[in-house]
Formats: sequence, C-alpha cells, structure tokens
Amino acid sequence: MAYFMGIDAGTSGIKAAIIDDKGKIAAIGYEECDIITPRPGWVEQDPEVWWQACGKAVKRAVEKSGVGEQIEGIGFSGQMQGCVLMGKDGKAIGNCLIWLDQRSTPQVKKIEEIMSEEEMLSITGSYCLNSYWAPKLLWLKENRPSDFERADSVLFAKDYLRFRMTGEIAVEVSDGSLSFLLDVPNRKWSDKIIRELEIPENIIPKRLAESQEVVGSLRRSVAEEWGLRPGIQVVAGGGDQPAGGVGMGIVEEGIIGSTIGTSGVIFGCTDQPFVDKQKRAVLSMCHSVPDKWCFLGLALASGGSFKWMRDTLFAEKKAEMAAKGLDVYDYMTGLAKQVAPGSEGLIFLPYFNGDKTPINDENARAVFFGLSYRHDLGAMCRSVMEGVTFSLRDTIEICREKGMQVTEVRAAGGGAKSALWRQMQADIYNASVITTNMEESGCAAGAIMAAVGTGYFKNIKEGCDAFLRIKSITDPIPENVRLYDDYYETYRNLYPALKESYAKQAEIVAGYFK
Repeated sequence: MAYFMGIDAGTSGIKAAIIDDKGKIAAIGYEECDIITPRPGWVEQDPEVWWQACGKAVKRAVEKSGVGEQIEGIGFSGQMQGCVLMGKDGKAIGNCLIWLDQRSTPQVKKIEEIMSEEEMLSITGSYCLNSYWAPKLLWLKENRPSDFERADSVLFAKDYLRFRMTGEIAVEVSDGSLSFLLDVPNRKWSDKIIRELEIPENIIPKRLAESQEVVGSLRRSVAEEWGLRPGIQVVAGGGDQPAGGVGMGIVEEGIIGSTIGTSGVIFGCTDQPFVDKQKRAVLSMCHSVPDKWCFLGLALASGGSFKWMRDTLFAEKKAEMAAKGLDVYDYMTGLAKQVAPGSEGLIFLPYFNGDKTPINDENARAVFFGLSYRHDLGAMCRSVMEGVTFSLRDTIEICREKGMQVTEVRAAGGGAKSALWRQMQADIYNASVITTNMEESGCAAGAIMAAVGTGYFKNIKEGCDAFLRIKSITDPIPENVRLYDDYYETYRNLYPALKESYAKQAEIVAGYFK
C-alpha cells in the first residue's frame, strides 16, 4: 500500500493529512494560525508562523499514523493571492499581505488607467482586484520601497512552505492565475503586463509548473525533524480553490462546488477560460488539472462570520464546551436549528472586511437587518448561516445567467459537515447538495496531485476516481425554496441601499487613522 501526504495551508491554520492509495485517511494533524490587522482593511500573516504550524501539523499526522517512512509524495493546497516578498537570503521580508487585504485599491485604479478592459480580459480572464499580486506589488513598491528593493522573488503561501521544504523556488499556474501577471489562456507569464506595470522581471519566479509536477525533494534536515525519510518527491500543488475542486471531483466541465471555509466559494470547471465581462469579481483561472480552466465567486467572510460569532457572542460557551471536549459550533447550529427558515426576517450581510463577488467593495461591512425583540441568539446564528449562503447564491445566479444548468452542487468545508447548512444550501440554491467521503478536500487534492506526480496514477481524473465516493445527497424542500426566494430578494436590495453610506463611513474611519 502506498501513502501520500496532502498539506492544506489555509488562512485559519495548516492541516496535514496522510492518505493511502484508496483514499482512506490514516491520520490528520492541524495547527491554527492567526491573522494580523494593523489597521482597517489591512490583513497580514507572518510566514514564519505558517512554517512552524506546518511542522507541528505534519509531525502530529506522522506520529498518529505510524507510516511516515512509507510516504511516497507530498502535495499542497494553499490560500491564494497572498504576497510574500523573499530576500536573497531565503527569508521572508516582512509579513504576507494575504487575500483578505484591501489596501491596494488605489493601485488597481492605476492599473485600470494603464490597461484597457479588453486587454485585461483577453490576457488574464478577469478584471484587476486589490487582492491580486500586481496591485499589491505596486503598493509595496510605492509604500515600502526599501523592502521592495531587497526582494529577490515573490511567492504564494504554499510556495513559501514548499521552498522551505525543498529549497526550490517555483509557482504553479492555478495560483499564478490570480497574480494578474499570468496569460491565463496560454498558461504562462505575461511579459506584456509585467513590462507595462513596471514590475521587475527578476522577482517573478522563472519556474511555472502544473499542479502535479514534481518541483523538488524533501530536505534531509526537514525530513529528520518531521519523522519522514529524506528525498520524498514534492509536487507544485494548487491554489486552495482549484485544489479543492480536485478534492471534490470537480475536474470536468459543468460540475459546480460550494465551499464554506474561512471564505466561501462557488467553483466550476470549464474546457476554456471563463470570462464574465461585467465587473462582478468572478475570478478566472487555470485549473489544477492540465488543459482545464475554472472560475470562482468569492465571499470573503463565510465561515469567518460564524467564527466571529463564536469568538465574541459565544466566547464563554466556547471555553466551557472545550473543557468538556465538545465543539461550540455544534451548540450554535443546534440553536439555529430551533429557528424557522428565514429567521423571521432577520437578514445578515457577511461583509466584515469588504467583499468580492459580486459587489467588489472593500468598504462594505457586516450588517444585521430586521433585528427585533423576538430574535435571540439562535435567530442570529441562523441568520448568519443564511446570509453566508445568500452571498454564495449570487455566484450561482451568475452561472445560471450564463446558461449553466445548476441542479447539483458538491459541498465542502464547514458548510458540508453540518446537516443544517447542507439543507440550507439546497433550499437557497434550489439544487441538490452532494457530499463525498472526503471531507478534507484540500488535503485530498494535495495527495492526489502527489500520487499523479510520482507516477502512481496516470492523471488527476484517475486519482479522483480512486479517492472519492458520494456520501450524501440533500434535496431542496419546495416550500423552503419559495420562502428563501423572497428573502433573497430583500438580501440583494440591501447592498445597493447601503453602498454610499459604506463609502462615507470608510472615509470617516480612515480619517482617524492618519
């Protein structure tokens, strides 16, 4: 029997899973990571914290499994759009500006002055967003010139971890797609964009790989520390959403996925690049499957909204339940289950740090609308879950607008583990929600890519067929579909009514941080 390791470098933490060649998980290790928010709209993480968390997660998985010496390959899934500047000494320069960071909006406007919309869409498949590498690099160039001048390369999160493991600098095409420096249709760096934006060519990694390509081998010092054998082949891996698509079996055109993690994502696979000509922040990318492309709609604070509730309104209950070995999320969803669908008109907008698809507004903030004396903590919990799902339906509607028949959605993340949230998604999307046996889709994808890269499987599809089986199907309840259609209409009307107020309030807040 062969074993493979998948490492999922998420925003909330690093997870490592050891999985056998039939898709059975031998062990999982996990270590949390915190975000840093120096001022409103700025969100960072320390790459050294990632590395320490990765080591702890891997060692826990190895110790639990007892099969560390039998691991044949290592692959990755990683949070996308993070910008890590690296010095010639191989060390990160400062913190990483992660995908949640909103500071580079002025640089997006400069890019829009330099490039036409037609040029943007034809080369990158997307309009420029402030979470992409290009505007972040311009911000660093303008605001931290000494750091920028010292930079020898720039990496995404998982690429930083892989560099620390192998000593090899590389980026792969799925992550590279959200740099705004990649020619997405041709799966190569765009010399034209790099030149037009005056970004130094030398900091863009020369090696651009497909996700299942082997890019290095595990260093002896790292292997000995982690309880693994030196020389294990390490593949490039993928950005968390394309990789998660692999881990959910979304490797052919027409299959749609819904992932509720820290962020929320609606994801689909296509045979050609997906382009939305409206400015709705639909991200177009190379898939982690060679010769396939994909798209996603991104809600920034999905599971993050529920986590905020946990850490504020349920902080004491969290500590109390943790002492008993219980999960406070189960308590929260239990309260939510006691409330009727629609939360009696209480609607939540999950915009804690702005949002992407479809509003693309860094100034938007979270709102409870319709709060009354009749609402309690259970209603607020349910409202948050419903609001998050409404925000993901926005992308489902874009898919339908483009002629896609969305009748089945594969679910992953926290939204897949909760029966209540699965039913809520089915009712709000008006589609059957399917889960597979593989709850850890990011880790599964990393393991599948590693198995393909080391020659165990011929291709990604074969790996998915070996690893994945349908576990549950949740069908929509017609009366709930009708009710949620009504409340969704209210949800959609709230942001336009608040847009100007969001902008004005952001101006006021920013004035006190000068």
